[in-house]
Amino acid sequence: MKKFINNLSMRAKIMLISTPLTLALIVSVIIMAVTVETTLTNTKNIYNDKLYNINNALVSADRDFYQALSAATMHYDMVNGFATIPEEARDEILAGQLADFVKNKDQVLTNLDKAVQAASTEASLYRETKSESGDTFEGLATQFKTSYNAWLKLYDVEKHTGDFAKYCEDFNSVRDYLDEMEGITDAWAVAASEKLVGGIQAQIVTISVIFIVVILILFSFEVYAIRLIRVSMQDTKNKLDSLASGDLTINFPADNEIGKDEVGQMVKSAKLLSNKLREVMTTSNDMAIKLSESGTELASSANQASQASEQVTSAVGEIAKGAVSQADNVRNASNNTENIGTNIETIVGNVKEMDSVAGEMKSACDNAMDSLGKLIRQSEDVSSSVKEIGDTINSTNESAKKISEFTQAIMDISAQTNLLSLNASIEAARAGDAGRGFAVVADEIRQLADQSKESADKIKGIVDQLLADSASSVTVLEKLNESFGMQAEQLESTKATMEVMNGNVASVRDTSVSISNRVSSLDDAKNELTSIVSDLSAISEENAASTQETNASMEELNSTFTIITDSAAKLQVLARDMTDTISYFKV
Repeated sequence: MKKFINNLSMRAKIMLISTPLTLALIVSVIIMAVTVETTLTNTKNIYNDKLYNINNALVSADRDFYQALSAATMHYDMVNGFATIPEEARDEILAGQLADFVKNKDQVLTNLDKAVQAASTEASLYRETKSESGDTFEGLATQFKTSYNAWLKLYDVEKHTGDFAKYCEDFNSVRDYLDEMEGITDAWAVAASEKLVGGIQAQIVTISVIFIVVILILFSFEVYAIRLIRVSMQDTKNKLDSLASGDLTINFPADNEIGKDEVGQMVKSAKLLSNKLREVMTTSNDMAIKLSESGTELASSANQASQASEQVTSAVGEIAKGAVSQADNVRNASNNTENIGTNIETIVGNVKEMDSVAGEMKSACDNAMDSLGKLIRQSEDVSSSVKEIGDTINSTNESAKKISEFTQAIMDISAQTNLLSLNASIEAARAGDAGRGFAVVADEIRQLADQSKESADKIKGIVDQLLADSASSVTVLEKLNESFGMQAEQLESTKATMEVMNGNVASVRDTSVSISNRVSSLDDAKNELTSIVSDLSAISEENAASTQETNASMEELNSTFTIITDSAAKLQVLARDMTDTISYFKV
């Protein structure tokens, strides 16, 4: 809790002190308002909904019950002549009264069911609250239905039978059940209202107690928070006073223990200032000591550097000789690089020529593949045509066989006709002169039969020759189909070989392209190497010139070392003055 409060800003702390009381007041008002609203809602449910709906249904049932009795009484008086009515309207009036009776009789039970349905939703009303006679709403409803049905049986209004006096006498006793149910409903409403008021009073007392406890807790929390703020500010003031007096040995709390409010930020800033001053003073003191030591070492180093400078001058002379030799070696490397470039250019030319030849081979293979494909397609077309010719010849054979069959039938008919003409000639001869004309006709028929037989023989011979030629053609076509099959296999084999050859040519061309690319890369590397060698040659010449400049610089360096020795003495004096100034702070 303490850490949490320290991490809050001053504004947040003030808000933390004042806000809870305000919120507690607001919450208490809201709770009171909600309680009052709930009370009003519950009261409305009791009086406006339940009580109204139940009593309205009971009053409607009581009204319908009374109107049913009134209609029955008027109907009874009219039937028995106790009431004077016009004769012509008698039936209509009696029917109207009977209809009113039936309507109101049925509505009594309907309205009672509505009251029972509404009351049954509240167990305390339906089964627990009792009338003065000790009956519940549920029991009274059941008794009313039983008594009501018994009452209806006392007198049959439609048939004019029964004890009408008893009918009227028992009306009030049955009606009393409805009055008792209304009394139970009113008593339940009063009891529910009293229970609700008691519950509200208990809630108000409980809320008041809770509110007082919360106020006490919040007040205690505010006193605690104010105390933490005061202690934190006093501690910060003490540390700042010590820091102002030059005491850098103050112990500040860890960062995670320092609050995040404004006082905490002051403590962090003071801690940071103390740490920085301590570091600066410690570092400055160490620097002063080291500065004095460095002055002495600098004077000694200056003398040693002067001696080293002489040795460097001698070494620079040796470097100059090496630079001249290096320049000669670089020139030789440049000449060798030019010879390599010439050889690479020759290789590039040969590779380009090989790539061109491979391209021509690839084109020729592609053309051969196209021609071979066309030849295969033509062979397939010819094979298909030959097959169609074979089918046509077979069809022709079938037709020729049918012609041969028809020719045989003609020959049979001719023979039969010839036999008939012979019989006709015999019969004509027997008839004598009377049969001469018939004999002439029979002779003509015989001649026609002979001619038909000769024609049929010739046709048969032609058909036989046609069948023989067709059989020969079929044999030739079968051999031709075998030849085409073998040719197709050879073409497919040739095509496969060409495809392999085409793939090899393509591989050769790809290899040629790859070699060309590598040679191009080699040519680029040669150009790069030539550039590097040229740059190296320039650098070698610059190195030779630089060695001469270095000799001159070394003479200037010797003069500088003398100045450094004088400066080291002045540096020792400054270090002593700095040590005296730092001694003010206690570290």
